[in-house]
Amino acid sequence: STVAIYGAGPVGLLLAACAKMLGAEQIFVVDHNDYRLQYAKDTYGAIPVNFDKVDAAEFIIEQTKGHRGVDGVIDAVGFEAKGSSKIEGSSGAALCQCIAAVRRGGVVSVPGIYAGPINDFLIGDAFDKGLTFRMGQTHVHKYIPQLLEYIENGDLSPEAIITHRMNLSDAAKGYEIFEKREEECRKVILTP
Repeated sequence: STVAIYGAGPVGLLLAACAKMLGAEQIFVVDHNDYRLQYAKDTYGAIPVNFDKVDAAEFIIEQTKGHRGVDGVIDAVGFEAKGSSKIEGSSGAALCQCIAAVRRGGVVSVPGIYAGPINDFLIGDAFDKGLTFRMGQTHVHKYIPQLLEYIENGDLSPEAIITHRMNLSDAAKGYEIFEKREEECRKVILTP
């Protein structure tokens, strides 16, 4: 199968790790932070797509067999892109890109958080393509046993994305580094 992941933050990177582990034929990761895209390419074999340089959905469609789009697409943008006119905000641009990049009959998964209304939602395009939407809070208790088994067996290494370990007293600094994309930050772990 083929998958596109919009957002190369911690959730998007771990989604790429899972897609690789589960044998996805092609993994596209869409973001505009080059260091995160490079990490996804080097670590998970993902095809990086910088939305500042190309129309991500068009690029993805051109790179799939028969130019039909990916089998599944995941909007892992969430609050991280709040205020960005390129990705999210009230326009729902990331979700619209997901609808455009997925093939007819494909699946759009939305673990990224949308708290308010989305203008210009392409319900007609989604209907025409016969898409399936999966969204909402992750059912953690349902998936934890299987994820822990993958980790215990060495099939999945979530600690690989950690770039910063800091004391809890430095939480504000950790959030600032992450928010500003400083020091090639992918994930900050805070300990007491």
